[in-house]
Amino acid sequence: MTMTSTDVPRPDVRDRRERRITMFVWPETQCVRSVRRAVQAILDHWEIAHVTDDAELLTTELLTNAIRHTGGEQPLRVTIAADQRGLSIGVRDRSASAPRPHRPTACEESGRGLLLIERIAGSWTYRFHPDGTKTVSCRLPL
Repeated sequence: MTMTSTDVPRPDVRDRRERRITMFVWPETQCVRSVRRAVQAILDHWEIAHVTDDAELLTTELLTNAIRHTGGEQPLRVTIAADQRGLSIGVRDRSASAPRPHRPTACEESGRGLLLIERIAGSWTYRFHPDGTKTVSCRLPL
């Protein structure tokens, strides 16, 4: 996992500047745990640890969806950004397909990722980029 940061100092939550960290991870399920630990450390460093549980879960769901539905040999880009409006979490992959929520039956063991993201974050969105990649993201209020 490779991390880059556009803002190194420990900013106050009320600070108007955006703090942003980008991690590049291989699309492998064993990378999810490392990303969760990184999210925990980042939010602690930014002094917004009160959203850690939700942020870890949202990041896990976004990342797992990208791994499951895109595969491939290109790294995924996970971006965590915070400003006074909230915490944004986005995963960028090489898929050209739009994500579609699945309404699983009670017996199905998977397929609830986007529904869970919507329930916790309130909404999610996606956008396609000119280079053929796509970002799926959500925002948590601080």
